[in-house]
Amino acid sequence: MRRDKSVFIIGVTVFALASFLFSGVFAGDVFAQTKTLKIGLISSVTGPLAPAFKSELVAAQPTAELVNQMGGITVGGQKYRIEILTADDQSSPAGAVSAANKLLQEGIKFIVSPMMIPNNMAIASVCEEAKVLRVKPNCVEPSQFGPPNRYSFNAEATNYNVPFMYSKIMALYPQVKRVAIIRPDDPGAITITGLTEKEIRKRGLEVVLNEAYPIPTEDFYPILTKALAQKPDAIECIFSIIPWAKGIVEQAREMGFTGPITAVTSLGDANILKAVIDPKYAYDICHATPDVKSPKMPKIVQDLGKLVEKNTGEKFNFDHVLTLQALKVMVQGIEKAQSFDVDKVTKALENMKRIETPYGSGFFGGQEIIGINRLMVRTTPFSRIVKGGNIEFEFLPGN
Repeated sequence: MRRDKSVFIIGVTVFALASFLFSGVFAGDVFAQTKTLKIGLISSVTGPLAPAFKSELVAAQPTAELVNQMGGITVGGQKYRIEILTADDQSSPAGAVSAANKLLQEGIKFIVSPMMIPNNMAIASVCEEAKVLRVKPNCVEPSQFGPPNRYSFNAEATNYNVPFMYSKIMALYPQVKRVAIIRPDDPGAITITGLTEKEIRKRGLEVVLNEAYPIPTEDFYPILTKALAQKPDAIECIFSIIPWAKGIVEQAREMGFTGPITAVTSLGDANILKAVIDPKYAYDICHATPDVKSPKMPKIVQDLGKLVEKNTGEKFNFDHVLTLQALKVMVQGIEKAQSFDVDKVTKALENMKRIETPYGSGFFGGQEIIGINRLMVRTTPFSRIVKGGNIEFEFLPGN
């Protein structure tokens, strides 16, 4: 009886050891068979723009981890894991060119473009010559994605938001008849400013002011004094970043303006914006920004949020999703083409009828604007801060 028990124990031990060794060999074999695809990310690590784009860089590793957890990428039956290499554009066009050259020396063929328009435009010639496909997370100005650029895509073309935003704004605020446009003096806002003014007039409203403020600006009293002298019912900001939006909202409210303050693109993360604005002024603020904390967010956004907070200790915000927006487009284009050949991936993206983005399905349009399909068309996000500090969020119907 005792001998039988000893034999049984020895047998179980041998089986367990064999299973462990086999599983280790198998796992090692799988690991050895998985290759790595390196993707470049150019953003501002240093310089005055660095604080604005910190979240994009922080999210690089969690984004790669999430995509790898979802299976990475498969081309020709070969599995690839994603690795993101970051390069500092030093908050300048010259720095962006240096960053691009650094990535090219690493053999990179796919790059998440810098968010600042001058920096993205600066890398165009060197990347086009090297046949490097770039995807920018989002952008308001479509011209930089058209000819002579062949390999530049916009993963969120916010110019398509304009009619959907104004349908929603007018439904919420039918009393609005007079609109003052104040916007940053950014050459990248030329097209969308024109589209916005045209849309406002098309709806029978009056544009009582259309004026730009210099970048950077902290004192908005002069331009707001000029705007409020025209007695507008609403102030349209086109787009902004958090510090500018805070200044515009608080200073306009201090001067007695109680109407809606809107933006056809983003004023920055909805929750951060709400947190930084004096609560007594935080109402009737509408912009085309996803509330990434909303339960309406797709699962992929919620999963990225968990990874970002777990791996970095930062609170999840809208800017953390930027890298995923661009990377997800690249992955789908490569898998559709079943090739790393940039020309083949470009053609695949142009002709795909359905592309999944973090915020839903879309496709590349733009033929009617820039003569080529490079601009992502998808549903428009809408966030509104209402009295009491709550954020209302929805994806607007259309597109």
